[in-house]
Amino acid sequence: MRSVLALLLLTRLAAAEPEFPLTEDSKPQSQVPKGALIKDSYTAKEGGVFPGTQRGYEIYLPAGLDKSKPAAFMVFQDGVIYQAPVVFDNLIANKDIPPLIGIFIKPGIVPAANENALPRFNRSYEYDSITPTYSQFLIDEFLPAIEAKHGIKLSTDPNHAAIAGNSSGGICAFMVAWHRPDRFRRVFTGVGTYVGIHGADQQPVLVRKFEPKPLRVFLQSGASDNNLYCGDWWMANQMMERSLTWAGYDVNHAWGEGGHNQKHASQIFPDVLRWLWRDWQTDIEVKSNPKGESNWKGFEVVGEGEWEGVLHDPATDHFPALRAEMASTADGTVYVHKGAVENVTSFVRLDAHGGKQEVKVHSKGGSSGFKAGPNGCLRLFFAVEHPNKFARIVDVTSNGNVEREIRFGDKENEYDPPCTNHSGVCCDSLGRFYFAGCNDALIGRVDVDGSYHYLHGEKLHSEVLGSSGGSICLSPDQSLLYITGYNSRIDCVQLRMEPPLFQHPQHFYLTEDPYGLPFPARTHAMCVDTNGWLYVATSLGIQVCDQAGRVNFIIPTPGEPRDICFGGKDLGELFVACHDKHYRTHIYKRSTKAKGVVSGQQAPIKPPPPKL
Repeated sequence: MRSVLALLLLTRLAAAEPEFPLTEDSKPQSQVPKGALIKDSYTAKEGGVFPGTQRGYEIYLPAGLDKSKPAAFMVFQDGVIYQAPVVFDNLIANKDIPPLIGIFIKPGIVPAANENALPRFNRSYEYDSITPTYSQFLIDEFLPAIEAKHGIKLSTDPNHAAIAGNSSGGICAFMVAWHRPDRFRRVFTGVGTYVGIHGADQQPVLVRKFEPKPLRVFLQSGASDNNLYCGDWWMANQMMERSLTWAGYDVNHAWGEGGHNQKHASQIFPDVLRWLWRDWQTDIEVKSNPKGESNWKGFEVVGEGEWEGVLHDPATDHFPALRAEMASTADGTVYVHKGAVENVTSFVRLDAHGGKQEVKVHSKGGSSGFKAGPNGCLRLFFAVEHPNKFARIVDVTSNGNVEREIRFGDKENEYDPPCTNHSGVCCDSLGRFYFAGCNDALIGRVDVDGSYHYLHGEKLHSEVLGSSGGSICLSPDQSLLYITGYNSRIDCVQLRMEPPLFQHPQHFYLTEDPYGLPFPARTHAMCVDTNGWLYVATSLGIQVCDQAGRVNFIIPTPGEPRDICFGGKDLGELFVACHDKHYRTHIYKRSTKAKGVVSGQQAPIKPPPPKL
């Protein structure tokens, strides 16, 4: 009886896994020139991305390769898969694909400390993580190393680079291209692990929220794919394909009845390559949203334009001449902070017509915050001047002349006046000044007569603020104050004319933070438009939230955004201050369909209610 049951079980399993015979493209052809395979190993140094790891790799060199010229190439995770070297021989001979260099990398292993210890297997950490870590290893460390060792030149044109992988190697391949479309634009994933191991289950949603990237993607999975503690591969791959299609990507797929293996992917691999590299001899560029069918919500605001550089820090690495701090006035002028030297605070003024002029403000100390103030002025905040404990608000004209000064705070007051960071200040249309202090993370308001008040009239803390303070911003109707710090939460409090000045606090907004590198959930500054959308400068880019607190879309930026504001004609251009890897500041702008709000110089504007 047991034998019969076992036979029935084996029969069912065999029926559940169909055969996927290879085509002639995956079999050696005698008349086709053969490429060469080089086998080697790589050990990562201390200080590398994956220190101490050892991994094997193979390199396929196509027949007749001219090593003096940069070559197109394709990277594979988990070593040689899909009969790729044979397929390369055949398809290169037929000119279906360019003469590719194939790079087949195995995951890293940290050798065991002794004979009674287990090695550390890095595969899941390297492959399943959706952080930029593996792309950094591959692009900045591994590829340059093998180029130097083997005397090959890999093209730096991203249209000449493809990447592939199976299972965890598949999500790894996709994330490399996702994080670095400037280096890879063609992706094939077989039974990709788009599930909750190291966060990949979030990726289908992020595909919908991020501005479409210039990627061409082919996915394969089957109805008998894995269904485990971390998710359902079959459903996850379909969800990924639907998200890519919704967002307007150049995407294709092959679904079947197969399981979690390479069989189906190996069968279709030649046709996958033809699709990924189609038109390579006439039009090799891979474009974002190639058919103009993307449903990305951001197109309602920014269109399909690009960021334009308007101001760049010319300084050396160690002495930046610009700070990543900006503020705009109602006429569209944007002021960029240069810093303070000997009681002179300097700005670069960018007018709405593209003009640039340096503005100097002569006032004791250095400004620690500035925003648009009343009467067309720029309002500067000067932090506490010990030992008298006075802080100052100074209103200056567009030429830097001091028009008014307000002092607040004294020795008898229970609390010191605040210090703050640049984006921790804002002003309303009545001239009242709001601050987020870095002394014990205080939130408060300064009235036009110099009196100042803390939340509920007492020393109340905002949980989101760190020791260095946070950013604040008013809603367009000036009835709400948004408060953020160095995590993904944004507080929203309702404002009142009389005490209590602030009421109904809520952790209302939660920005996206799936990658967590190099520091989790860094939020730097905020601004709003007339529709009530909140624009938040974060380590992921500009996250845009609707009136109901939901992140609807994310606008990538040329560098990590440190400040943000609307400026230009009709306040219709979005300005962002970014840091490069040397912490130099670069200012960019992008045309939008929105209109920004300058609360210190505009009457309250009631925005429309949120939609679904």
